[in-house]
Parts: sequence; C-alpha cells; structure tokens
Amino acid sequence: MIAANELDRYVEDGEAFIIDLRMPEEYRRCHIKGAVNIPYGRLGQCRELPGGRTLVLYCERGAVSMVAAKELAARGYRVKTVIGGIHAYREIFD
Repeated sequence: MIAANELDRYVEDGEAFIIDLRMPEEYRRCHIKGAVNIPYGRLGQCRELPGGRTLVLYCERGAVSMVAAKELAARGYRVKTVIGGIHAYREIFD
C-alpha cells in the first residue's frame, strides 16, 4: 500500500502502471494523471498487463483496489494500492 501523497513519485519516475478501477463515467470526471481506466469488473478479462512494472491500483476509497490487488498478486503481479483511493488523493491535491 502507498499513501496518496506518495503517488506522484510513482507517476513521475514511470516505474508504475497506474490503474483506475472505477467506472468510465467516474474516471472521466477526475482521475490521476497517467492512469488507465480498467473497471474492476473487466480486470479479469485483461490478459496483458505490464509484468515488468509495479501495478498501482486505486478506486474511490480503497476497498475495491484491495480486493483487486489480492487477485493480481495471486497471478504473479507486483501490486500496490493507494490508501483511501482517489478520495484521499483529492483531499491532498485538490
């Protein structure tokens, strides 16, 4: 897990592949720079996520991303989640 205030470091150094797990409408309203929108319901259908990079997941408040992180870790991915999701990120950076 990473704190919302640490996320910009991952964005800037390009080490992470950031995934927004919310629905497309929510993503369009607001998302973290560089994030790719893959709704949680479609995540299981994604066969080609970048294996050489850390996957950083976020949702609205962090619960869905925790579930998704466990699933992806079981598939062999390096995964981190944003504590508190986009809600926590917006409290700091809005």
